[in-house]
Amino acid sequence: MNYFVYALEHTYTDETHTDSKFLGYFDDIEMLEKAKERALTLPGFGTYPDGLTIRKYELNKIHWQNGFNSVVGEIGRDYLNKEDVISEGSKSIKELNLQYVFQVSHTYTINTFLDDERIIGVFLDELQANDAVDNCKKKIGFKNYPDDFIVGRFTLNNFLWISGF
Repeated sequence: MNYFVYALEHTYTDETHTDSKFLGYFDDIEMLEKAKERALTLPGFGTYPDGLTIRKYELNKIHWQNGFNSVVGEIGRDYLNKEDVISEGSKSIKELNLQYVFQVSHTYTINTFLDDERIIGVFLDELQANDAVDNCKKKIGFKNYPDDFIVGRFTLNNFLWISGF
């Protein structure tokens, strides 16, 4: 069975740059909607309300296959498609009664003022997340930066922002 998790994200563009903020993973759509409403009360998120997006990430799948093989940073950044890319018949992980999911991301320092961090995938457990890191380290777009992977444990249904921007 293929499962997905909801992600609440915010991306906005102004005159000088694009910025993306991750607000949390959710398995409960009602809690996700409450988090979205809460975000809109915070400075910045309320200023750019159209930047809030709900995305579905299929679990145990590497969503960013190629690594840094083109221009990095805000110019030319290859965000994931706006559409959710999940297998047909995938189900929410809510039925699994999980407390955590594990996110694999990769950072690249562009200059002293700008890092680029991208989500590679979301996994059911830490072992699968670490296996994904080992797999990615062999790929051309990642192999020059093998120490820049991050495996993070995220509590489900936890809104990560308490202030705006």
